[in-house]
Amino acid sequence: MKIIVDAMGGDKAPLEIVKGTLRAVKARPGLEAVLVGREAEVRKAAEQCGAAQLPKGVRIVNATEVIGMHDDPATAFKTKKDSSITVGLNLLKNGEGDAFVSAGSTGALLSAGTLIVKRVRGIRRAAMAPLVPTAGRGVVLVDCGANAECTVEYLVQFAYLGSFYAAKAMGIERPRVADRKSVV
Repeated sequence: MKIIVDAMGGDKAPLEIVKGTLRAVKARPGLEAVLVGREAEVRKAAEQCGAAQLPKGVRIVNATEVIGMHDDPATAFKTKKDSSITVGLNLLKNGEGDAFVSAGSTGALLSAGTLIVKRVRGIRRAAMAPLVPTAGRGVVLVDCGANAECTVEYLVQFAYLGSFYAAKAMGIERPRVADRKSVV
């Protein structure tokens, strides 16, 4: 599996993002990563992590701009065409990775993802889906507040998305779908 990572998104980026990416690649044989961001800063962060040379399966794609939390999330990816989010999502769209991960602006990520990569056919509303740690394998929390109002149709689609993710990415054979009342 090849994961495209926004190296410039999130707190203490790119150092903490690069550190986590290098750890993940080391811990999971066969995992590859593409770090997208300001190349000089990403390389410096890798060196600070003790990687004078990038390990096998890790490469950097230069992106000179960063979408900040102060940028308008609905339009930032259009005005900052060389941002780490825009470049990374275009790599995903072009089949150069299996997934894109960012700890940057969720609004910009959701807007850009919807317009660049597009939604899965039949899914009308995108949803954020963080993994919530539990005593077991964890829970996929689909639509963690990104949508203020949801129709029954959207909730059913979220259930399908979460169930598919739990099965394919988490290896859960028969994922259980529940609402907040039945998991508390």
